[in-house]
Amino acid sequence: MRSERFPDLGDEVLFPRLSDSKLEWLAKQGVRRSFQIGDVLYEHADRDAPFYAIERGLVELVDRKPGKDVHIAEIDSHTFIGDIAAFTGEPTVSACIAIEPTDVIELDRAGLRDMLARWPELGEHIFKTMLARRAWHVAEGHGVMRVIAPRGSRRAFEVRDLLERNLLPVRWYDVDTDADSAAMLDWLQIPRSETPVLVHATQVMRNPSAAQVARSLGLRAEVDGQRFDLVVLGAGPAGLAAAVYGGSEGLRTFVAEAWAPGGQAGTSTRIENYLGFPSGVSGIELTRNATLQARRFDAVLSSFHRAVELADGPEGLLRVDLDDGQHVLARAVVMATGALWRELQAEGVERFRGTGVYHAMMATDAERCRDEDVIVVGGGNSAGQAATHLATRARSVRIVVRGKALKATMSHYLVDRIESSPRIEVMTETEVSAVHGAQTVESVSLRDRRDGSVEQVPVTAVFVMIGAEPCTEAASGMLAVDSAGYVLCGEGVANCQGHLHWPLPDREPHLLETVRPGVFAAGDVRAGAANRVAGAVGDGALVVRFAYDVLAG
Repeated sequence: MRSERFPDLGDEVLFPRLSDSKLEWLAKQGVRRSFQIGDVLYEHADRDAPFYAIERGLVELVDRKPGKDVHIAEIDSHTFIGDIAAFTGEPTVSACIAIEPTDVIELDRAGLRDMLARWPELGEHIFKTMLARRAWHVAEGHGVMRVIAPRGSRRAFEVRDLLERNLLPVRWYDVDTDADSAAMLDWLQIPRSETPVLVHATQVMRNPSAAQVARSLGLRAEVDGQRFDLVVLGAGPAGLAAAVYGGSEGLRTFVAEAWAPGGQAGTSTRIENYLGFPSGVSGIELTRNATLQARRFDAVLSSFHRAVELADGPEGLLRVDLDDGQHVLARAVVMATGALWRELQAEGVERFRGTGVYHAMMATDAERCRDEDVIVVGGGNSAGQAATHLATRARSVRIVVRGKALKATMSHYLVDRIESSPRIEVMTETEVSAVHGAQTVESVSLRDRRDGSVEQVPVTAVFVMIGAEPCTEAASGMLAVDSAGYVLCGEGVANCQGHLHWPLPDREPHLLETVRPGVFAAGDVRAGAANRVAGAVGDGALVVRFAYDVLAG
């Protein structure tokens, strides 16, 4: 089957031309190979596919689907093959097959990174094309994963959230409202009772858990017993900054993230007060750029990989035990595990968690809430960003806050935007007391804290962004924390008494160093953090300087 629209080979963004001199230079960095008609250069969903520059010939990209192949594009000589997967090692979004005798120059991922470092200008050009090709794939729906499920499926929400936050292309097909989704299930001969269904290339997973999906996609790195100069726990803005700066300083760096890169910032639809982005930047864009940058400096990133315990290791190293039984050894550790939104305490919440009550919001949620009534609980910047984005599609958005006004907790630019939106209503001194519905959320009860009156309003989704609880479980019993559970650093460590105290008489702890020498804290998990993206990035950069000093001394 041939796609109705092939991209134009004359498109300078998707198919930039490589001169003979550039090809000759690339040949010195890689290996020349030849393929005959019908040879497969790489398959759809292959990991660690090489980077290919075509000297002569013609190849075709094929979107493998259960029971059929869709031919989606051709690529000819004097350009290169692949999108961002060639750099990250993630599963490819199509197969690549030679349809003429084809001569290529092949570079593996290490060779590609080395090439980018040797010729940054060419590397930047290639990077832009890789990102543009991924955007084209997503826009056209070619090679994207498909989640088929009813809207009220909690497991489907977890799978979709995992994929989206790991920057893997995925589309949601709602069998409750989309006739094509039901037809797709019939064609796959899968009953509705076995949803959610995840379709990835020719693989069909019935009712998979997030853990099964993570394992199938290879999101977890195989690092058991390996030694690193720097181990970073958490891949939010602070952790990613530490990975970038650690890798750029030549430190062998490993990042273990419990769910997906980006942290709370990764779910922000638009961050408008981050330096250097006058029109704002989405959390997804910021996360994608940071993860690519970290990988460019050879940092090892591992998702769905929770650190469960810090312990003493051999030869003065720290041992970090991971939730799948692996462990790594570190000369220095950065706690950048962040904080999680507090759970909404209201009747019925537990029934609808992930099926109408959400403790995060992704950009695609606005489209899913088109022409519906929704509620955002919380008065911070994340809640404000969520409300303004939802208001672009939803019929109405209520912001529910316990306080008397938003101005005390939210940035001024967001308050102005909320007040100017005809679709947003701010309900101060109000709280959600109950959530109601049969299979999914249908309404909530709102209690006025001033007079105790209760109003039941129809809604289909509740997004909760209230307070935060620091994620310090892995360091329990090793690091000192304040009364709220946040990790103490720097001057706060000097006053610690008892068995958790600073042990070195010959030097004071660095600004972001904990009671354990060589263990640092950065971002929202540390006591006194600014709780802003820029502050977390600053922590991540600064902590590497301190770690480098400790390792050098």
